[in-house]
Order: sequence, then C-alpha cells, then structure tokens
Amino acid sequence: MKLSKNKLFYIFLAIYVLLFALVQFLRNQPGIDSMEAIMWGEIVEFGTNKHPPLSGWIMGGFFNLFGQNDHTAYFLGTISLAIGLFFVYKLAKFFMSEEKAACAAMIMPACFYYTYTAFIDNFNCNFVCIAIIPIIAYFYYKAIKENKIIDWVLLGITSGLGFLNKYQIIVLFAALFVHFIIFERKQFKQKGLYISILTAGIVVLPHIIWLIKHDFFTFAYMAMMSGEPVSNSAGAMFSFDRIYRPIRFTVDQILALSPCLGMYLILAYQAKNIQFKNTDATISDKVFVFCVACGIVLTQAIMGIFSTAYIHGIWGSIMVGFAGMGLFFFFPIKFNEKSYSFFFKMSCIVMFLWASAIAIFAVVQVKHNISYPHQSNLPVFHKLWAEKTNNAPLKYVGGHQDYIFQFRLYDKERPTIILDTYGYKNPWINHDDVIESGAMIFSRYPDNLEEWTRNLIYKLPEDYVITPAEYEYEIKNKFGKTKKYTVYYTIIPPKKNDL
Repeated sequence: MKLSKNKLFYIFLAIYVLLFALVQFLRNQPGIDSMEAIMWGEIVEFGTNKHPPLSGWIMGGFFNLFGQNDHTAYFLGTISLAIGLFFVYKLAKFFMSEEKAACAAMIMPACFYYTYTAFIDNFNCNFVCIAIIPIIAYFYYKAIKENKIIDWVLLGITSGLGFLNKYQIIVLFAALFVHFIIFERKQFKQKGLYISILTAGIVVLPHIIWLIKHDFFTFAYMAMMSGEPVSNSAGAMFSFDRIYRPIRFTVDQILALSPCLGMYLILAYQAKNIQFKNTDATISDKVFVFCVACGIVLTQAIMGIFSTAYIHGIWGSIMVGFAGMGLFFFFPIKFNEKSYSFFFKMSCIVMFLWASAIAIFAVVQVKHNISYPHQSNLPVFHKLWAEKTNNAPLKYVGGHQDYIFQFRLYDKERPTIILDTYGYKNPWINHDDVIESGAMIFSRYPDNLEEWTRNLIYKLPEDYVITPAEYEYEIKNKFGKTKKYTVYYTIIPPKKNDL
C-alpha cells in the first residue's frame, strides 16, 4: 500500500523522536540544563534564577506525569524539536506543495542543532524556542492573511508564551515587524492586532510583576552570559570585535546548516531541475519568508554590532528552523515522480548516520557532563559531610551546577539546592535556616570557591574562615580510557557545630 505524503512525513517525525531520544540513553544522566529545568518545575513560580519560567513548567509537568523518571528529558527534548518541524511544515504549505513543505521540515534534522546538540543538552529553553518560534510565525501569517479573531488570539497566546520561555524571542518579533510594517500596516485599523497584543500582555503580566518584585535579578544572568563586553566608547563603535563577533555568529549558523545545503544539492541533482528565483510568489511572501528564514539570524547579528554584548554561536539554534523552507522557496526544485520518496529515504539515512556517530561518541567519551558518576560520588560527599558535622543531615547544597543538581534527582535525602542569584538575595530559601543547618558548596575551580560561598550564604559572618578541600574522581569508558576530574568544595557546618 502506497503511503500518502503527509503520512510519510509523520513517520519521519516519529523515527526522529524515537531515534534521538533512545540514543541519549547511552548517557549516565540527563544534561545539566535538563536537571535544572526539573528543579525549576518544582519551584512553580513566575520566574527562575536565569530565564522566564515556561521551560521549567513544561519539564516539571512532563517529569511528574511520567513517574519522575529522569530519562523523560530525552523524549521531551526531541518531542519539542519535532513540534517545531511540524509547524515549519504547516507554515511552508502556504507557499509550496505539501511534498515540498514536508521536505522543508525533513531537511532540518541534518543540522547540528537537531542532532548533536539534542544529545548534549537533552532539553532546555532553546528546545522550547525551536518549537514555539514556528508556531508563532504560523499564526502570524495565518492571522494577517485570514484575519480571524481566533488566529489573532492564538498569536497573542503563543507570543506571550514565547516571551515567558526566553527573552531572546525578541529577535523573531523584530524580524516579523519588518514584514508587518512594510506590508501589513492596514492591520493597525483592525481590532485583531490589538486583541493579540492584549492577549500577549495578559500572558506575560505575571512574569513582569515577578521581575519587579525581585528587582529584575534574572537580567544579571543575561549580563554574565554576554561575556566580556565590547568597548562602548564612540571610538570603538566599529571596532574589530564589533564586526568580527556578528560575522562569526553568522558563519557559525552557515556551518551548522551546511549538511542541509548538501542534501538540497543532492536532491536538485536527482531532480535535474533547480530555479534561482520564485516567479509565482508575491513580494510580501518573499519578504516574509526571507524574514523568518534569514532575518532572525541577521537581526541577532545586527544587534551584536550595536550592543556591547558577546553573541554566542549556539544562540542561533533557535533561529535557523526555517532555513529549509527558505531553500525550497527561493530556489525551487521541480519534483519528478520519485523526488519526494528519494528525499524521505535520504533524510532517514542522514538521521541514522548522525545517530550512529553520536552513539559511537557516547561510548568512547569521558566527559563529566555526560558520564558524571553520581552513583559513586554522592555517597562520598555524604561521608565527607558526616565526618565534618557529626552526622548532621545535609539540608543544603550549592555552587557549580555540574555537582549540585544530582543531589536533587538521585539523592534519597534530597537536599535543597541554593541557586546562584548573582549577588541578589535568593527568594527560594530560608537564609537563617541555611546558617542553622549548614551547607556544602561545590566548585570546579579553587579560585572562586570562597566568593561563591559568601554569595550563596550571604549571612555568613565576615570573620568566618572558609576552608577549601578537594576530591578527585575519574570517568572510565567501556574501552578502558579514563579521565580524572577534581571537584573543589567547602563544608559550612551547622551553627551549633562551628559558627
């Protein structure tokens, strides 16, 4: 029985979800971001110490729904990516045939961000962005073309949720605004636009109130992630770094997409037909597709030129989902009878090759963020704590995330994690109880252990002497290769013991 085009596409998505979820079972634990998202899901507030709260809510709900199994992160991550691909397909159908729209989505798992990054990070707010950006773009286009109130409402809801997930969603809004202000100014006279803005505002308002209540301390994390700033002086406006960093960011995205381009050229060769312009599309549609396929990346690059922030290449992971749609739209291929089936098979082969390469990497690697031995390390840390505190219960741990989140997932005592709030007072813990109960603080580096400890336990007496210690552990792969790591820590005993 011959399968329809959309059924083949759904089979492709199912294979993608299962394949890249299952290969992650070769890890010893979820990624740091995934474990952090599980913690945010337990907090259930309108903000976190880093990002808006949506990714934590999703992870917390999924984690609890499936029996608090840490491996649920593997499936949630790939499901998020697949949802994004589905809405790329839905949007692309406005501009091209169903088979080309499916190919525009199926080409994307060849990209670095949909394969290797999916293995390394498992799940974080970027995964939610990859899902929600195509949804927002879909409802934007549907709303302006059909002008139905339901679409404007859904655009407002999804836009609000996008902002509740990651502030960087603003690059999408900026790219869409370019199209809107050129071709859709008539919408200013329609009620749908204002209903959409009002709906988005209602969705975002609780988070805004939370930010005001907590002195906007999450922006401290954004400043930290921006890295070493470029000089903001007038003479440095067009300095080498201001130009180099955005160019490097853009080149990083081109390199990440290069396997997709290779697949497209193979398809063009197979079909023996490729055009270098789309003569059927309107100017408005051409500008829209350019805005979502290229404009989002260019917006981020331009922002990098005119800001002092360092832009990281990985930020592009949320911005390239429409690259395949851009290829099929601007350089259309006239499919022959076998083109779609050929591309489906090629896409599946590329997926399996990526998964095989990742599986080999997973078996031979000795990285602490993939194979951290929490099974053996957690009992050691408990023993060190017990010896120092006369067997007091370990209620609080803090410091470097590589070492603290495992306590919450795998330790039966489940100590409270003291999240880093970058010099602001942590709103999720009782600081007096931390002093009374003591804490264990971890770091990957000895130099910042004392500063980190005093920031996390801000009521620690100034004359208290922080005593650093270290513990060495090793990771061994199945072929006998080992790598040694050192974790630095300090123990702040309960007040009755020492303070």
